[in-house]
Amino acid sequence: MRGDFIKAEQNSSKIEYEVIGQPFPEIISKSLAGKVVTLPESVKGKVALVCIAFVRSSQSMIDSWAQPFEQEFGKDSMFAVYEVPMINKGWKVLSWMIDSGMRGGIPVEKHDNVITFYGDYSGYQETLGMENTNLAYVFLLDPEGIVRWKGQGYSSPETEKELLKTAMTLK
Repeated sequence: MRGDFIKAEQNSSKIEYEVIGQPFPEIISKSLAGKVVTLPESVKGKVALVCIAFVRSSQSMIDSWAQPFEQEFGKDSMFAVYEVPMINKGWKVLSWMIDSGMRGGIPVEKHDNVITFYGDYSGYQETLGMENTNLAYVFLLDPEGIVRWKGQGYSSPETEKELLKTAMTLK
């Protein structure tokens, strides 16, 4: 049994390694402001933090990463933060209601940077190593759209410092 756990840890590390240095996969969807956004194309030339969540309860995880990032770089146009709620395609028929609820709970100035993906997200899970849909995942992209750093769950003082330091080197 212990051998299986070690094997899973090794596989997880392998996935982690494979994501860093790879181009971020293309996601095309509408923002809460109603504009079609294509990631990573929309952030080319910027250092971008892309935050992905699958369940509403992981919003506080995203906030633990995005808020310090925005405090540090929010006034610098060379940096961007995008949130991507990934919702199963079965909910697409209610997308108008879900998006309306999100618009009501998210400040208007962030609506351009919240793009809701409705559909089969298993390919993104596999490509980006996002096995646990109860966790939030954050990806730091360089100006070319390459993943340079990945975090998951809640940030800690150490991981927050690591994220900010890495972002600073990418500018």
